[in-house]
Amino acid sequence: MKQMTVRCQRCGTVFSGTNTMGPCPNCGWQGIRQIIDTSQNYSGTVVMTGSSYSAFEAVAYAKNMVASMVSSDPTRGGFMTPIVTELDKVEKIIQQQQTELARAKKGDWTEYGKKIAEYRDMVTKGLGEPEFQTFFEKNAAFLDSKVTKTIPKFTLAGELIPDFLLILHDSSYLFVEIEKPCVRLFDAKGKPTAPFTQAQQQVRDQLKWVEDNKTFLRDRDCPNLTGDNYRGLLVVGRSSDLSPEEAGKLRNINAEVRGKYEIKTFDRILEENETMFTNIRKYTDP
Repeated sequence: MKQMTVRCQRCGTVFSGTNTMGPCPNCGWQGIRQIIDTSQNYSGTVVMTGSSYSAFEAVAYAKNMVASMVSSDPTRGGFMTPIVTELDKVEKIIQQQQTELARAKKGDWTEYGKKIAEYRDMVTKGLGEPEFQTFFEKNAAFLDSKVTKTIPKFTLAGELIPDFLLILHDSSYLFVEIEKPCVRLFDAKGKPTAPFTQAQQQVRDQLKWVEDNKTFLRDRDCPNLTGDNYRGLLVVGRSSDLSPEEAGKLRNINAEVRGKYEIKTFDRILEENETMFTNIRKYTDP
């Protein structure tokens, strides 16, 4: 393989090597490197780098490079195939993001802003669970921006029924439980209230059922379900009803259950979408 000036995509270390796999002399990463000397080519291909080289082009180039390596040495196929699979996933995510950005540039952010205003009004009025269920059915991206498919009232063999199953861009699964905005999370003594505790237990029961019945779910709407690509989301209460001490307790609870499920208040979801909306306008406004 021809030597060239490359940069490790993990730690940024610049060194002389090939543009194939690692290890990086600094961090040991085995990933694909970025060619930074554009005067040098690989397999006769002119390499573009920097801002002129899009993420989509970078992934396509990496896929072609790996395929070329396997073609020249079939014995590498065994450990290269998983790399190609991951690059395919990244390519799909980038395509989806580019599509979403293109829509935003055409003015979809205006409609998004209207939906945020509608949601803000719902939270302010303290509407009930059914109204939010209907809203999220039509606007599941408010719950997670990476959603590709929404299944309301997904039944776990009739035993448990999460309000939503969201299938995300990365083929992971999010089981969502929605309670009321008016639910108090802590009592006067600072202890989690019974409704809050029960809601958390409901989420834990759902995730335990998923853990025990992965094979059953793979035959239904979760073909890619594994032991670690699903989690839960509990939407309950309002941040504005929490004292600073209670807000700290909620952060502590989220830290304890991280990786299994997350608890978000209705107004935290509002804040996250308002921030996303602001960022979209920053890049789409003339």
